[in-house]
Amino acid sequence: MNCCVKVVKEMSPRSSSEKASSQSSDKLLQILECIAENRLPLRLQELSERVGMTQPTVLRYLNALQNANYVYQDEDTLRYALTWRICRLSENLNNLAGLRSIASSFVTQLSSQLNLGSCLVMAENGRCVYLDCVDTISNTGHTLQRIGKSSPLHATGSGKVLLSSYNRQQIDTLVEEQGLEALTQYTITDKNALLQELEQVRAQGYAMDEEECELDLRCISYPLYNYNGTIVAALSVFGEPAQMTDERIQADVKPLLSQAAATISRRLGYEPQTPSRA
Repeated sequence: MNCCVKVVKEMSPRSSSEKASSQSSDKLLQILECIAENRLPLRLQELSERVGMTQPTVLRYLNALQNANYVYQDEDTLRYALTWRICRLSENLNNLAGLRSIASSFVTQLSSQLNLGSCLVMAENGRCVYLDCVDTISNTGHTLQRIGKSSPLHATGSGKVLLSSYNRQQIDTLVEEQGLEALTQYTITDKNALLQELEQVRAQGYAMDEEECELDLRCISYPLYNYNGTIVAALSVFGEPAQMTDERIQADVKPLLSQAAATISRRLGYEPQTPSRA
């Protein structure tokens, strides 16, 4: 009898712990599913009401999900939404629509803050495709930076950012199939020169377009990374050379653009590798 009592006492704490863990997992999944089912991000109060949990309880789980980079909170609206890191569990996310939805406000904000054009670009069939673009009045004469239109990868800042993720065989194939058309006198038309340019892009983490696609148009572009570290798009700021001086790019454009690209990448589930300490 004493032996049986001892066994029950030893098993009870573990059973209780397992039950609590199971309940916690259920709550966590319930919160994830609720966020995923809603097209728009949710406030803490809305989420609490929908899952039937107190706000402190929901906030505790949201903090854990944020720490794991499955959820982000918009700084302006304080609403919660999923990052693309959830794609590791499910590949059902519409990448194209999801990317534009996440990045659109940044495209608009960059253009407004800098009074320059800004665009979101992906690669499709060996060309740049513009998913979103906000232009300024002074830049309306430029034709390529328009939603749905395309341009060659080798002749744009965004294109060079996207090409920087290509291996040598992929670049050779692209050049063989599409060539390196000269759009202006500044366009890179030599494959070796392009390869050197891409090495510089990889080293510095961004790309420049020095009137290579259109005359009187200068552009700087940063990569957007997804949850597995792949470059999936590029975020760019462009303007006339007088608006885009080296000094202004360094002082104003790069800080805002690089921060926007980093924030979007994190919302796509990207976690940059931090150097290990010796």
